[in-house]
Amino acid sequence: MPAGPECRTPRAPVFGRRAMVVSGHAAATLAGITMLKRGGNLVDAMVAASAALATVVGQATSIGGDCFILFHEARTGRTVGLNASGVAPELATPERFPTGMKIHGPLAPVVPGLVRAWDVMHRRFGSLPWPDLFDQAIELAEGTPVSKVLAERLPDDREKLAADPGCAQLYFHGGRLVAIGDILRQPALAATLRAIAANGADEFYHGEVARRMARYCEERGGLIRASDLAAYQPLWVEPVAADYRGHRVEVMPPNSYGVLLLLQLNGLSALNGAALTRSLPHRLACQISAMKAAFDLGVPLIADPAAIPDACDRLLGPAATAAMQRAVLGEPHGGRVADRGGTSCLLLADAEGNAITVVQSVFNVFGSMVLDPTTGVLFNNRMQGFTHKPGLPNSVGPGRRPAHTLCPVLVRRGGRVRYALATPGGLSQTLTNVQVLNALIDEGRDVQAAVEAPRWCNTRTGDVLLDGEFADSLAAELAAFGHQASRADDAYFYGSAKAIELLEAGTLAGGADYRREAFALGY
Repeated sequence: MPAGPECRTPRAPVFGRRAMVVSGHAAATLAGITMLKRGGNLVDAMVAASAALATVVGQATSIGGDCFILFHEARTGRTVGLNASGVAPELATPERFPTGMKIHGPLAPVVPGLVRAWDVMHRRFGSLPWPDLFDQAIELAEGTPVSKVLAERLPDDREKLAADPGCAQLYFHGGRLVAIGDILRQPALAATLRAIAANGADEFYHGEVARRMARYCEERGGLIRASDLAAYQPLWVEPVAADYRGHRVEVMPPNSYGVLLLLQLNGLSALNGAALTRSLPHRLACQISAMKAAFDLGVPLIADPAAIPDACDRLLGPAATAAMQRAVLGEPHGGRVADRGGTSCLLLADAEGNAITVVQSVFNVFGSMVLDPTTGVLFNNRMQGFTHKPGLPNSVGPGRRPAHTLCPVLVRRGGRVRYALATPGGLSQTLTNVQVLNALIDEGRDVQAAVEAPRWCNTRTGDVLLDGEFADSLAAELAAFGHQASRADDAYFYGSAKAIELLEAGTLAGGADYRREAFALGY
């Protein structure tokens, strides 16, 4: 068994002079770099790479999903957030879910937000013509090899995928599941992407694609109608931020879980850097205490932005910060979190100081497992983020946005972006990002070492899981701090962290996790 937490020698970071792209698939990273080399700006590259991701990692993201985006514009020195999380259809009321929200099937999706996110970002910040952004995604939809991670996820959901006509048509060839290296062909999705490229995002929300999706949802007994698609708009929002050891950490406000990351950092700031890094068991015990306290304090206040307008003020105020610091310094908390999720991430930065972090998702792996064969669109299952109980801030209701795990992160120092971070991993995203930030800021690791370092996560029932690369003795050492933990060797549990650092020399360093799939490329 491994002897300790440093058994893996990290790869070197990837460096770039002009720009850096890190994403959850090699083809998406290449799509972003290609767009930059064609003369596009960072937002053009973001749209191209995001569309490629939505094509090649269907277990994690699709144009039937949604996203959150943070964009720092160096020219203005301002960071803006785009909340493109999906909203519940008009027919979605608590009465339709008497026994709880549906995990899979036609009642599980919210209205997709990803395509409209591309549109509003490009209209405000893009430079190249819209039709030029989709060539690579269309080519990938016409045929691309099945990746190792996709192939490994398919058997877990074999029966559910086989029961859906669209998923069965896509993922079963000659009666067998597709395997690593098989060519995955998505002609209906390619046609949809061509229509979006030619006619704009309105094709997805008002045009023939919208009509087909709505018709299919209604035929399957789902709730999304053409009027829901036509009414959808994302929200421009101001990021929320907290200072951590001289760094300004920016995240999305609720309905994102991002504020939970800030709560954890506020708690850990009770310790100086030396105290947090003097021993591995002590550092992890502090992180676990911070996570438990943050979820206890924060989860009840995370809901649609209109439900609790002062949620951030309450969670980032002096009383909450004091409670978090007491938790890290010794007061026990219960806590709960994490599971496997269907999410992918994209980071981009350039030498001028612009930076974008995108987290896009269908929520659980393969989302609702409902794929419209007429458009090639796999629908999300984000409705699961609501509660079916009426009268609560996060109750399901028409036009509402559910509590959302997606958590993009930008970190500034001295006014300029220093780090961009993101990871998939369901409810564990904030605590994974905290661990990466501790590695970067407190331990002084480079971005590749920070994202490859062994990690812990937590299950929905509150059980702490330890990366298989940790020493066997770590569980007993954590027990002495009051935290029960066990080893779990499946790397999929621990997300797939990605990071970019804008170095003082003006160059860029990219880090891509070995877990799942992640690829960094600079030029």
